[in-house]
Amino acid sequence: MLFAPVAIGRWEDDVEANLIRGDAVMAHLFGLPPEEMADGITLSQMLSMFHPDDRDADTAHRRRVREDGGAFAWEHRVVTPAGEVRWILARGQFVRDANGRVRGSGVVIDMTDTRVHDTGPGSAAFLAADGGGPPLERMADRIVDAWEMSGGVGSDDWDRLRPLFENLLFELGRQIAATLPDDSEILTDKLGGHGIH
Repeated sequence: MLFAPVAIGRWEDDVEANLIRGDAVMAHLFGLPPEEMADGITLSQMLSMFHPDDRDADTAHRRRVREDGGAFAWEHRVVTPAGEVRWILARGQFVRDANGRVRGSGVVIDMTDTRVHDTGPGSAAFLAADGGGPPLERMADRIVDAWEMSGGVGSDDWDRLRPLFENLLFELGRQIAATLPDDSEILTDKLGGHGIH
């Protein structure tokens, strides 16, 4: 069974410059002009778009990963300037280079349809990059890793591959979310220290 295409955008974060840049898909998800997202917004600008109930969640972990490096997967709501609420699953990795400068990169996935029609505990765990865990989680992690390599694929090839990646990620997310206990604290339990995207 095929599902509706999933919107997946790419981002990068230059921590020292305090600029988060994203592609046109990310701009759309956050309700921003593509040019503004390409030029970059500050972390405070981005956090101001988070739903008030999600803004303060796990701030210590988010700050630690952004400053020291490491992996993360966070699911949160974004309120666009037009007032639209979207569920966003952000997965990424911050890495410190030889000069001590931390940079991050990753993907954002629009989970709105899944979250609106599913009262389950969420699906962020399927993109937590701990390298271990159940086989479905490891499979999803590898698919996201492959997605991140798409920049090296020709546009015609990627046009054919992208829908397959989107449907596979969507189905893996649905299956993994269905196996999670209703009372699990996915983000806090699954986000131990580990390097990621």
